[in-house]
Amino acid sequence: MSSPIKTSALIVTGALLAAVIVGVAPRLTRQKRLAAVVAANTGMAAVSVARVDYAPSAATVSLPATLAAIESAPIYARVPGYIGATNVDIGSRVRKGDLLARIEAPELDHQVEQARAAVAQAQASLHLARVELARWQSMAADSAVTADELDQKTAASNVATATLNSAEANLRQLRQLQSYEQVVAPFSGVITARNVTAGALVGTAGAVSGSLPSAMGSVPGSLFQLARIDTLAVYVTVPEESADGVQIGKPAMVTVPAFPGDTLPGRIARTANALDPNARTLLAEVDVANPSGSFLPGAYAQVQITLSRTKSALRVPATALVIRSGPVQVVTVGPDSTLSYSTVTIGRDYGSWVEVTGGLAPGARVVLNPTDDLQAGQRVRVAS
Repeated sequence: MSSPIKTSALIVTGALLAAVIVGVAPRLTRQKRLAAVVAANTGMAAVSVARVDYAPSAATVSLPATLAAIESAPIYARVPGYIGATNVDIGSRVRKGDLLARIEAPELDHQVEQARAAVAQAQASLHLARVELARWQSMAADSAVTADELDQKTAASNVATATLNSAEANLRQLRQLQSYEQVVAPFSGVITARNVTAGALVGTAGAVSGSLPSAMGSVPGSLFQLARIDTLAVYVTVPEESADGVQIGKPAMVTVPAFPGDTLPGRIARTANALDPNARTLLAEVDVANPSGSFLPGAYAQVQITLSRTKSALRVPATALVIRSGPVQVVTVGPDSTLSYSTVTIGRDYGSWVEVTGGLAPGARVVLNPTDDLQAGQRVRVAS
């Protein structure tokens, strides 16, 4: 082989070796670095984290509740006697003033007649006293009678006037009691319970002779139970940590498991403005329209209430909480991938996440579903 050919071959071989070195060397370096990272992470636990951020300005909470009639009242007898007739039964819809039952009280009727006679007698006595007083006044002008006799006639007239007033008042009282022989509906609604039938003996102290199966759910001693159900009052107990977010007039949605898919829109009508000292809950009332009467009082319901908040609060997933024998904690991951336990103060609980009112800063990384073997100061690998 001639010298020029050897020289060309050496040049080509050198170029190939240079190309191999330039292409392979960076990959070898990257492989070494990757191997070093893998070696450094060998034995590190992998954890999933979430960032601590601010809760929304308004949130909703779903709470159990009970449907109730907006108005409900037991109907009692006001006078003693026997039930002469009943005009309604359970399920009857009545309007205000409708006759529910008639009570027969002949003794009271006789007392009314006696009172009328007493009024007539008092009127006659008063008329006579006034006539005599006028006669004595005319004779006193001629000095035919003494001043003492005139004073006696004047007093007799005043006594007759007072007697008539007393008799008329007694008659009005008895006539008022007599009007209670007609048991009428105090408001429009539906009869939900009936405790009497014709012939039953009733009294003024809520006494009823006997009980009927249709009286279930009624107040003992009452004749009927009347309820207004065109509007329902939904009573819900709000936990203490959410009580400050309940505001009158705020919208609420009511769902009844017995009617899946149907919702009753309503608003918070009123609250107790005081916590139950035993349960630490706030009683709130949500009024909903029920014009069809499909939803029945006493049914179980779920109420979704929108809670307002006056200031922003942080939130974390509920799965990040560590609840053991001591205070509630979370496991945080620092910038150097080391773990630390932080004690936090919990605010409102919204199920999948909770408010944190103290112990954390915005942007902190908290471990989700922390296991018991995680130790403070331990280095971990954050899983993507």
